[in-house]
Amino acid sequence: MRLLQTEITPLINDLFYIDVRKQPFLSSPFHAQPSFHAHPELELVFIVEGCGKRIINNKVEPFEAGDMVFVGSYVPHIWLSAPAFYEAHSPLESKAIVTYLNPKLFGDAFKYIREYDSIREMINQASRGIRILGETRKVIAEQLIRLSTQTGFEKVEGLLRILHLISVSSETSYIVDNHVDQLETADSDRLITVIKYIKEHLHQHISLKEIAAVACMKKQSFCRYFKSRTKKSFSHYLEELRMEYAKKLLLEDRGGITDVAHACGYISTSHFCKVFKDYNGKTPYQYKISINKGLVLKPGTLYPSW
Repeated sequence: MRLLQTEITPLINDLFYIDVRKQPFLSSPFHAQPSFHAHPELELVFIVEGCGKRIINNKVEPFEAGDMVFVGSYVPHIWLSAPAFYEAHSPLESKAIVTYLNPKLFGDAFKYIREYDSIREMINQASRGIRILGETRKVIAEQLIRLSTQTGFEKVEGLLRILHLISVSSETSYIVDNHVDQLETADSDRLITVIKYIKEHLHQHISLKEIAAVACMKKQSFCRYFKSRTKKSFSHYLEELRMEYAKKLLLEDRGGITDVAHACGYISTSHFCKVFKDYNGKTPYQYKISINKGLVLKPGTLYPSW
C-alpha cells in the first residue's frame, strides 16, 4: 500500500482540532478517498459507530464501535470501513470523533515541568499506537463529546485531562511491536504544497495557471483535484482564506483598510471592501467598529494562526 505523507495543520489553520464525523463510510475530509497516510500531528480516534479494519504501520486489526486509538507523529495509518458500508443505498452509517494535535502544542513546558513527565513519555510511546480500553475509554469518550462543543481555555484544559488519563491508565496496550518492517517510500501531498504556497503569497495575485504549475498539473486537472480534496473551488478557497486573514488583520488593528486590502492580495481597495461586505455582511470599517464595541470578539474564541 502506497503511503501518503501529508499534514493536517495547514488545512485547518489550528494546532488543536476536534472533528466529529458522520458519514456512510469512514473517510477523512482532507482526502478524496480513504488513503494510507502519515502526518506530524498526533491523532486520537474514537469510533462511535461502524466497523471494518484499521492499519497502523504494519499492523492490521479489526475495529468496531467503541474502538479508541492514540496515534503518534508520522505513524502510517488508515481506518477502512467494512465492504457493506460502501454499497449504494446502504443504510449503514459511520460515526467517529477524531482529534488532531500539533506537536508544537507540547513545547518547553512539557520539557521542564515535572508534572507533565507521564504525558511526555506517553506521547513518545504513541509511535507504536496506543489502544485505550475499559473505563478509561468510557471516561475519555464522554469528555471528547463535551469538548467537541467547547472553545477557549475549557477546551485546552479538557485536552490535557484526556492526555493525562491516557498516560496514567493501566487500561492501555501497544498496537505495534518495537521492530517494524520498512514501509514503502511515501508520496508527498501536493495539496499541502499548494496551500503553503497560497499562504506565503496571499498578498500577491495568484492565477490559476500559476497555482496549477505549483501542483505540477494542468489547469483543468488541478481544478478537479483541488475540489475533490477541499470540496471547494480554488477561487472560493482563496477568497475564504483572504477574508479570514483580513479579519485577523482588522482584529489586530494592523494598518488601515487599504493596507489590509494590499496585504490580502487586493490591488483595488473598493473591490476588497465589496468582497469583504459580501462575505461578512459588513464593510471592513463597520467590522472594525463592531470589534471595538465588543460585538465580534467573543470570550474564548480561538482565531486561526498564520
